[in-house]
Amino acid sequence: MSIKIIDINGKVNGSSDIKSLLVKNPNKQCMFEQVLAQDAGQRQATVSTLTRGEVRGGGKKFRPQKGTNQAQAGSLRASNFVGGGTNFGPKPNRNYKLYLNDKSAHLGFKSAMTVKNKDDAIFILEDTKIIKPSSKIIVKLLDALKLNGKKVLIIGNNNINLVSSARNINRIIAKNWSQTSTKDILNASYIIIENTAIKNLEKIYKE
Repeated sequence: MSIKIIDINGKVNGSSDIKSLLVKNPNKQCMFEQVLAQDAGQRQATVSTLTRGEVRGGGKKFRPQKGTNQAQAGSLRASNFVGGGTNFGPKPNRNYKLYLNDKSAHLGFKSAMTVKNKDDAIFILEDTKIIKPSSKIIVKLLDALKLNGKKVLIIGNNNINLVSSARNINRIIAKNWSQTSTKDILNASYIIIENTAIKNLEKIYKE
């Protein structure tokens, strides 16, 4: 399916294809694993529980070993007492990261792009120079494409002014091509991607 090429004003100036970023049959499992890996990598592992040795108090044996007709116990800080330590609880040194091989990661990204392409939800933006950040430029572009109020992902080619121009617009996410993930692609309803950004992505996601 050909993709519309637009300028910064939303005017259609032709069409193209991005076959190198697409696959014949999208792989749902690879997309799922890619999103799962990204979410896992963002976990900060700040939760922590106290072990028996870290709970304050309980240094003295609180009752005799025998003669009380109760179970033997050396400390009130054992895990079987209220206020005691936790056995096998979470600690902040846990690594939640999941790792995918490049083949699966590339297939997941291409599958996400294929899904959006089948929905006719991708636009190729001609490379443009924005002198200074301006939200009006992006709003005008969205108006021309009738995408106002939609969840739109704008992928730039290290174009700081383009990314900054979309920063304060509701439901619009703008990122450089090197920061764009499979999850970003799937979360967006529409994608606007700079032409040079496509070329850089093709170098990474080539077979």
